[in-house]
Amino acid sequence: EALLAGISLPLLMQQAAQADSAYAQFFGMASPPTSYGGYGGNANESPKYTFEYPAAWKQEVPSKVEKGTQGIDGRVVNPRSKDQRAFVITLTRAGEDNARFQLTDTESTFASFAGADYDLQDALSDATSTDKFEAEKEGIKFFNYKINSPTYVYLSSIAVKDGKVFALFVRSPSRMYASAANDLQHIVDTFKLL
Repeated sequence: EALLAGISLPLLMQQAAQADSAYAQFFGMASPPTSYGGYGGNANESPKYTFEYPAAWKQEVPSKVEKGTQGIDGRVVNPRSKDQRAFVITLTRAGEDNARFQLTDTESTFASFAGADYDLQDALSDATSTDKFEAEKEGIKFFNYKINSPTYVYLSSIAVKDGKVFALFVRSPSRMYASAANDLQHIVDTFKLL
């Protein structure tokens, strides 16, 4: 029965992912770096977050170094332009040592994540506009941002659940953004914590 349960969850996820053929569904585990490659952690854990991405995009597994030093938990990329991507950063120390994430302060919020994508800091400093708004999904408050810069457009959705920060970033070269805007926004709109 345990083997059957181990097989049925991935099959259910795959079926759910194929429900809308224009998009595939990503399920993230938010596992610690020590569980990279199936070592450590609990193999029967359920996903912690999900989002939909264009079906033509491909999943890339972050390296153990990216996971451990940058907090990157999952990533999908456009195979036609690897510069167009979505990735999730998970940080497990929200509120530790009396430090708190000030998700309403754009600069301090993004400073915490700049190590995962060095172009993010440049986009922030060169931004021609930064929009932010809040949304609530299933009782969890999400802080959403759009950063326009001459080089990149970033869309982001950040939330905290059970002391863990989940930050989705969608990055596109500015010159490609308009033609893909609906798909890129769809990634952000479908991001939720489980």
